[in-house]
Amino acid sequence: MVVGIGAGSTMDDNEIIQVSQSMVCTNLNTLINRIYPGIGNPRVQDDQYFLDCIILCPRNDEVYNINEAILQQFNLVPNTKVHMLRSADSMSEKDRIHHAYPIEFLQQLNTGRLPPALLCLKIGCLVILLRNLNPREGLCNGTRIVVLNIRRKVL
Repeated sequence: MVVGIGAGSTMDDNEIIQVSQSMVCTNLNTLINRIYPGIGNPRVQDDQYFLDCIILCPRNDEVYNINEAILQQFNLVPNTKVHMLRSADSMSEKDRIHHAYPIEFLQQLNTGRLPPALLCLKIGCLVILLRNLNPREGLCNGTRIVVLNIRRKVL
């Protein structure tokens, strides 16, 4: 871990931060295996597995790529299939008349203010709650939740 980055104490005169070679990852799989060792082994994982480490990204497309790579390796429940959940995949004829944008266009939008149009999940994977659903019950922004079941309209 690089200590003092926020205070600028690790920068040289050219404002360059020196990072230890042991912290450099050459590819995405190396990063995933360093942050989540044994992610493909269900015996290694428990309730606390995702508690201490998380990969943060500045852009949604990077988040999508990393999530996809992690999901391929993730195997908490052996032979669990990937569920592909769409925010909208059809529209009634009445709604189609009132909305100018086709579903295909809306599914291509990828902003920080909207949930993803396509969400891929497996049983046992971690999701982070983005909206306050029930603060009194502890379901607030940033709450980490493990997916126990996937149904048509509810996780």
